[in-house]
Amino acid sequence: MRLIIVLLSLLIFNKVACQETAKIQVITRSLEDRILLRWAVDQPYEWQQANTYGFLINRTTITRNGEPVIPMERKTLTSEPLKPRPLEEWETLAKKNQNAAVVAQALYGEYFEVDVPGSARGKIMAINRELEQRFTFALVAVDQSFETAKLAGWALEDLSVKKGESYLYKISVALPENSGIIIKEGAADASPDYYQSLPKPIGLVAAFNDKSVLLNWDFGSLQHIYISYLVERSEDKNNFNQLNGQPLFKADSDHEKSAPSIYYTDSIVNNKKYFYRVRGISSFGETGPPSEIIEGVGSDAVKFTPRIYKKEIPDDNTAILFWEFPEEANEKINGFEIRRSNKPDGLYETVLSDIPPNTRRATFKNLKRINYLTVVAKAKNSTESVSYATIVQPVDSIPPSSPKGLYGVADTTGLITLSWINNIEDDLSGYRIYRSNNPASEFSEVTSEDHKENTFVDTLKLNLNKKVFYKIKAMDQRYNASVFSEVLELELPVLVQPSPPVIKTYQVSNDSVKIAWIPSSSDEVVLHALYRKNLDNLESSWELIGEIEPEKEQLFLDVEEKARGTYGYTITAKTKFGLESNPSDPIQINYSGNYIDSGITKFDGSTNRELRFISLTWKIKNMEVSEYLLYKGIKGENLKLFKTIDGKRTNYSDYELEVNSEYNYGLIAITSSGILSEMQNTKVVY
Repeated sequence: MRLIIVLLSLLIFNKVACQETAKIQVITRSLEDRILLRWAVDQPYEWQQANTYGFLINRTTITRNGEPVIPMERKTLTSEPLKPRPLEEWETLAKKNQNAAVVAQALYGEYFEVDVPGSARGKIMAINRELEQRFTFALVAVDQSFETAKLAGWALEDLSVKKGESYLYKISVALPENSGIIIKEGAADASPDYYQSLPKPIGLVAAFNDKSVLLNWDFGSLQHIYISYLVERSEDKNNFNQLNGQPLFKADSDHEKSAPSIYYTDSIVNNKKYFYRVRGISSFGETGPPSEIIEGVGSDAVKFTPRIYKKEIPDDNTAILFWEFPEEANEKINGFEIRRSNKPDGLYETVLSDIPPNTRRATFKNLKRINYLTVVAKAKNSTESVSYATIVQPVDSIPPSSPKGLYGVADTTGLITLSWINNIEDDLSGYRIYRSNNPASEFSEVTSEDHKENTFVDTLKLNLNKKVFYKIKAMDQRYNASVFSEVLELELPVLVQPSPPVIKTYQVSNDSVKIAWIPSSSDEVVLHALYRKNLDNLESSWELIGEIEPEKEQLFLDVEEKARGTYGYTITAKTKFGLESNPSDPIQINYSGNYIDSGITKFDGSTNRELRFISLTWKIKNMEVSEYLLYKGIKGENLKLFKTIDGKRTNYSDYELEVNSEYNYGLIAITSSGILSEMQNTKVVY
């Protein structure tokens, strides 16, 4: 059954099964003079424990007449934890309500029927299954009866509400502190001002047949309100009687894929008018207003089927059908129809209608290449009786059109995947595929019969051939062949590793490394890949820093900002088929970077507690400074740029401080040409 219904219309079984932490799921119903609450724990074991310890319900008044209530007013609605009532108190309700009996058995029954395998492991599994069955059946049953939910301690009516006020209800389990059980509390808001009357069920329709009627109506649109339905019937449109002994609910387990309608079949007497309506039942036991009334009459079904015994094709555009049908059944039908399809099991469309009941032949024009035709007897009770289909094909010497859009891909394993645009002829039988190593030579057929799909996978042994050629033609069911498609030329993967490029020259400057190389001599190379590695860091690996196509200048300028140190560079060649050459012989360079030896000879900091600042001072030597970058960080944090200071200054006072903190400072000098000094650091405790 749909467990969005079982767990208070909030859950589905798959969510329950995979959820890690149990939680109380809550729903409310706002009435004008009260608030109804329903809740359930959404996992079997925790559900069982919650029934043992009981539930606590707290209410917080959030707003009053549209204004927030400050401070919020809190009230406990339970003087003691709510638990299932003792077994003897269930007897009266259980005798008249089967759902109460099911819940009582799930809560108090010594056994809850489940198959028990013979092994010890099987018995453990059976105990788990029994608990899950108690859990599931109890929640299914309680969802059909609000009185049962109150008796089980899973529902409450709050009668102390006032109009103009809104409330937040929180429900928790009264767990002991050291129980080790985790059940998240549930919450929901409600107010008498939220009250809405229950809607009518919608979409009720009926199909009246021979001694039966099939009702169906929209379940999905109102499933958040109604969990089950009552079906009512009348013979005079005034006095209705309930048909189903128990409320009708949907039995789907997949909420996403569930059909939106619910169905009910009733047995009736033919040739007598009946009236039907349905009512919804909410999770709080409320029965909604009836749906719109529908009416109808059952009638005898047509017990005979037309049989096509002959067909004539006087010309390529016309077919004449002859069929048999008992004369005594004429009075039960309104007439016949001729329907046509391109396939025996395809979608049939009506091409001739309103054929009189006493007619046994019909002429159909506008034949296509292939025609599947049926004769349909249209019964007076809106049912149909359909003949077997017969195929009608006029003389056909017109071939299909030439296939278009032939495309292919070859991989390194020798698989060739071809695809093309599907032909649209009704009588298309398939395709024939041809292959050659030379477009000027004869093509050999790859297929042995008509290939039905518009994709094809061929297998080749990769050898010295660099190319392969394909063409295809379409075939119809009369063996007419189309003109060949255009020839497809495919390059085959070359599985020989390309030769590596050779680094020719390199040049190192303050802000870049320029590398030039001799390209790979292999024909299939589509790019050269340049790699760099920091040789001062033993844990570093080769990093791809650039890819250059072979037809472009074989030169790369590495301008990426990097630390000073020793770096290695190497280059590989890559082919269009994914093969990569061995790396070239690497080069090793020493990179000084855009830095100079520090012109900052002394960087110190001191604390002035009286005036509450840290004084930073420094000296500069043999350097024309444009500006300073001052970095700052609290102990344990990374340094961040704090201030940019004019290059003429040699001090700075920092007032942005917190007492009992250790600050780290870093200072970098920048020349007018953009060259950076090394960072100097100092620590100050404030």
